[in-house]
Amino acid sequence: MKKNYLAFDLGASSGRAMLGTLEDGHISLQEIHRFPNAPVRINGGLFWNLLGLFQELKTGLAKAAATGEPIETIGIDTWGVDYAFLDSDGFFAGFPRNYRDPRTDDVFPLLFSIVPKKDIYAETGIQFLPLNTSCQLAAAVRDEDESLHIADKLLLIPNALTYLFCGDRSAEQTDASTTQLYNPVTKDWSWKLIDALGLRRSLFPQIVPPGTIVGKVLPELQEELKCPAYPVVLVGSHDTASAVAAVPAQPGTRWAYLSSGTWSLLGVELDQPLLSEAALAANYTHEGGVFGKTRFLKNIMGLWLIQECRNEWTRVGKKYTFDEMDKMATEAEPFRSLIDPNDPSFTAPGDMPTRIAAFCQKTSQPVPETPGQFIRAALDSLALKYRQSIEELESITGNPIDILHVVGGGCKNQLLNQFTANAIGRKVLTGPVEGTALGNIAMQAYATGDIGSLEELRSIIAASTELESYTPQDTQAWDEAYLRFRQLVK
Repeated sequence: MKKNYLAFDLGASSGRAMLGTLEDGHISLQEIHRFPNAPVRINGGLFWNLLGLFQELKTGLAKAAATGEPIETIGIDTWGVDYAFLDSDGFFAGFPRNYRDPRTDDVFPLLFSIVPKKDIYAETGIQFLPLNTSCQLAAAVRDEDESLHIADKLLLIPNALTYLFCGDRSAEQTDASTTQLYNPVTKDWSWKLIDALGLRRSLFPQIVPPGTIVGKVLPELQEELKCPAYPVVLVGSHDTASAVAAVPAQPGTRWAYLSSGTWSLLGVELDQPLLSEAALAANYTHEGGVFGKTRFLKNIMGLWLIQECRNEWTRVGKKYTFDEMDKMATEAEPFRSLIDPNDPSFTAPGDMPTRIAAFCQKTSQPVPETPGQFIRAALDSLALKYRQSIEELESITGNPIDILHVVGGGCKNQLLNQFTANAIGRKVLTGPVEGTALGNIAMQAYATGDIGSLEELRSIIAASTELESYTPQDTQAWDEAYLRFRQLVK
């Protein structure tokens, strides 16, 4: 039978409503509504326009209802770690912060003075990044944030938007797992760490597994949007969880995934957490996956480097398309300058070319002078960072990797995909581009009983996707560049 599902997929720069149709073992997608998502600066802070995003989601729902197509369920995925506070009357207390807000820049000494680093990792298995929810809440306690005292519940961003649709106040498991306040072994909040930070236990809602129906669209929204009481599903609410669910891997293959977009999330799928000293030393993260899986991965800065360069050039009147930027990078000298994509100086929004130039100057390399040289430095370095992560994954897990599956918007960057194959010396398969939306829709179908297992889910997505294959080229030059790169990122 033909079944329709509505996926709301929000990234850190844009969002959309996607209508997915499951029919004859195949999912087709139709974009219903697209909108920008940009942080708002207020008094030196960086915030999300949560209610503005909800208004866009309402517009998307109204457009979907207006198509006349019957819709089984709706589901929301977003980026991880960020949250909103809900007061006892059900209203939001304060503006939700953006994970790039500068208040956490110097928070690690405070955090480690409360709980030693190794104890935090043993308890949560999360990569140490200042954007983690644990760091944001430690900064809120330090700064005596008044909204922390007003708050009755902490709702992660996808759950806050779900609450506005149906009133549910739970925490979906895959998104809760990104907070560094979740224990991947007990699959519950890390009460030990929450207590140590001086946070009220009552702030943290019940954790619910992905693929759970948690309510229906509220009556007042039904009237406003002229829509039925659609059931609301908690999908893999962390966008990477939905993207990894959509990896069209064949059974029996030895594979890793790269969810490629503003961030690059490179990892493997495990049945159990791997909380080892080697994982801590390499700063790998354990995040929840669908069907009880663990996403063992490294967060890498990703195409943010290119996006911010483009934004800066646009600001000074030089507008380049992404195709033009790829052409300039192709024509630029390879490996002239290399950077560590995860250097902290690249985290905040702003003048990325100046920061790349400063890194090159600091490391005694030629400073990029043309847009092509800046882009080439970023792309070369990302591909080499992927190689480093693949080698770390093989070493930590003891399992070889033969294929890298790339999903998400980065699939469109053919130049980076070829560089990645060259750097890692393995086959790269790209697709689906719309991995997150497909994973969101497939988990809705699981919630309604229309998909029965992870194997069936991936089989359907493989049947719905055309993959592109890249094989390694010019590997000797990339091997030599990798030796230089490793000296830079020690």
